[in-house]
Amino acid sequence: MAQCPSCNREVAGDARWCSMCHGHVSDPQVGRLASPGRRLGAYILDMVLALWFLTTFLPDSLVMIVFLIIAIIFFARGTTPGKRILGMWVINEDGNRSGFFTMLVRETVGKFISGLVLSLGFIWILIDRDNQGWHDKLMSTYVVQK
Repeated sequence: MAQCPSCNREVAGDARWCSMCHGHVSDPQVGRLASPGRRLGAYILDMVLALWFLTTFLPDSLVMIVFLIIAIIFFARGTTPGKRILGMWVINEDGNRSGFFTMLVRETVGKFISGLVLSLGFIWILIDRDNQGWHDKLMSTYVVQK
């Protein structure tokens, strides 16, 4: 058994995250796992922001270009606009922020798969030990807050 450096609770030797405080066991600087409610809030913010962009008075082609530029900037930093507003990032298993390609696949293909069967991939976040949805498992990512 190992010990969590954040809360001093014993954790299983193979655990990356403490089941009590949700802090990273080997490197507390990585942050804590984001709660399912916080993740849902970020998802809703992302949808609201996307709808706002789509309903502005800009020409459709300009809206898409601006939206793509914003997505590229945020994805390259391992986050989305909603996650950034709420202070969350997507990290890889090594504790580093996810890059553009990982975020692109996670946010498009991964979330499509998560929503495909009655949104079970999103509901999975509620029952998974590490709060991972299917899109997280597909890309080996975790959502953390600092």
